Amino acid sequence: MRLSRHSQYALRTVLDLCRHPRARSADVARRQGIPPAYAAKIVQALARRGIVRTFRGSRGGVALAIPPQALTLADVVQAVEGPVAINQCILWGDCPCPQPCPVRRALARLQSVVEREMAAVTVASLAAGIPPASGDGGAAPRRRAPARGGASATDAQLPVQPDQRR
Repeated sequence: MRLSRHSQYALRTVLDLCRHPRARSADVARRQGIPPAYAAKIVQALARRGIVRTFRGSRGGVALAIPPQALTLADVVQAVEGPVAINQCILWGDCPCPQPCPVRRALARLQSVVEREMAAVTVASLAAGIPPASGDGGAAPRRRAPARGGASATDAQLPVQPDQRR
């Protein structure tokens, strides 16, 4: 299973709002390296699910509508992706394979584990792992390439940036 770029950007948006309780989506986009138009779509999706609130006007912006302690990784991902599924036959319920299917049974167990673990991770716990903002104007920290032969000592302290290939 792989989280889409949409999910990664949604998580980065929510984590940014933990650090900056009320911000313009353009500022969140700039700090997190998200294209502004993409950030606006993510904010809309999160607002439709009640995860963020938007404010209009000169003092407008976006803010979390749910406290980070009550917001889970599953909530954010499902807000932008819909139900998370290891395999579509788990969600469809009409698998064309002869039943009982041993593959479907194994995938259903894995699905339960993934759902339980994603629901156990709160946004507050994720935000606690983010280093405090430095004097760089709130720009997202850049991940340095590991030295040859392994990770550098600072890699463990920096948040993982999503895969930028595509």
